Amino acid sequence: MGARDWDRVASDYFAEVVSPLEQGVPRALERALAAVPDPATKTVGDLGCGIGPLLPPLARRFGRVLAIDFSPAMLARARATCRARNVTMHRADLADLRAFAGRLDVAVTVNAVLTPDSARLDRIFDGLRRVLRPGGVFLGVFPAMEAVLYQGFMIHERERRRYTPARARMRTSRILERAKYDFVHGTYCEDTRAQKFFYAFELTYRLRRAGFRQVRLGRVTYPWTDVLGGYERFPGEPPMWDWLVRAEGPEPA
Repeated sequence: MGARDWDRVASDYFAEVVSPLEQGVPRALERALAAVPDPATKTVGDLGCGIGPLLPPLARRFGRVLAIDFSPAMLARARATCRARNVTMHRADLADLRAFAGRLDVAVTVNAVLTPDSARLDRIFDGLRRVLRPGGVFLGVFPAMEAVLYQGFMIHERERRRYTPARARMRTSRILERAKYDFVHGTYCEDTRAQKFFYAFELTYRLRRAGFRQVRLGRVTYPWTDVLGGYERFPGEPPMWDWLVRAEGPEPA
């Protein structure tokens, strides 16, 4: 999706976009932000801020906040969401963050890296590292491809208790919309639009190749009552999740 596409959904963001921020800051991300020492002295960037649901908690915690998005309509909504004086709005594409090189102590991005274009992904991950000052920290939430496979497994477990093996497999593929997924490249395509999902090994590989250090992966989990986006619900089973990444940028002098 380009900037104009995001402009069109800005007025009804949560109806169009599945976001972990709809119900507030996820606990795992909140804990990661709380672990940053001396936040009042630091500059944080919300990269791909959208309509700005993360900006108020960032503004309360950090000394300075840069809200960055390539959609003018999203930035306008973000300013209405958070009018704190320590927040500044910047229009920029995540694939070209040269203007912010070395300006951030903490970089945060929440499900904003969705392009299926591998070359563009290379530029984005490189930019996410270059915006950090020496000793800076990156915190990112990314859609998990493994969670889609888990969803498919749970659907099949349910369906095979009801139907013959052949019919259970057929129903699982239909319910999961398997034809829309490319499990090699980690994408979901609907109409002409494709969205990127990430395997854990791919995230680790991309981050290390971009120059990040101390890469660690955790999970932002979603209770079954909060699962959106057409997924089935399996109360009582382990929850769905997105990947939560913590990594460090350039080594401090």
